[in-house]
Amino acid sequence: MASRFSLLLLMLLALAACAQAPATGEQHYLLPSARLAAHQQALDLRLRVAGYLDQAGLVLETGPTTLTGARSHRWAEPLEAQLERSLAAALPDTEGELRVTVSRFQGTADGDARVSGEWRFLGTDGHRAGGTFDKRQALKRDGYEELVLRLDAAWMEAAGDIGRRLAALKHDARVENSGDRDDRD
Repeated sequence: MASRFSLLLLMLLALAACAQAPATGEQHYLLPSARLAAHQQALDLRLRVAGYLDQAGLVLETGPTTLTGARSHRWAEPLEAQLERSLAAALPDTEGELRVTVSRFQGTADGDARVSGEWRFLGTDGHRAGGTFDKRQALKRDGYEELVLRLDAAWMEAAGDIGRRLAALKHDARVENSGDRDDRD
């Protein structure tokens, strides 16, 4: 009787251990740029991702009209939060509202990482800017980790373009304001 009880207890403990073990083969990814701490600024940044990107799995184009969300290769935290944090860290100090919509953030059937979307900025001084981005990075080797690295590189390229436009806008506003002061002298 005691041995049956011991055997039953051992089986229950083994079953409980299996229930608590993580699923084997599941990988979680963070964008390298999302690890950067965003500096404080007076920018009201709002980033959205397309509905099909708002999922835990990395997205792959498997054909001209087909997308697949990976089941075992997942984002460690929501993609939207990672993209917003990395973008904020890459931007110059700017005052105003920046709205960014990411419409593509995926691997392509032809072996690229592709990041696309649009952005709109309204400065507190009334200056406006905006544009679209469509960046591609060729995968240098196979694998999801390589895809994440290339997606991050493409995103940082888009963030750099946005940052340069915002810096130029800020510079133009300073020049415009200094010209106003010169006119008053």
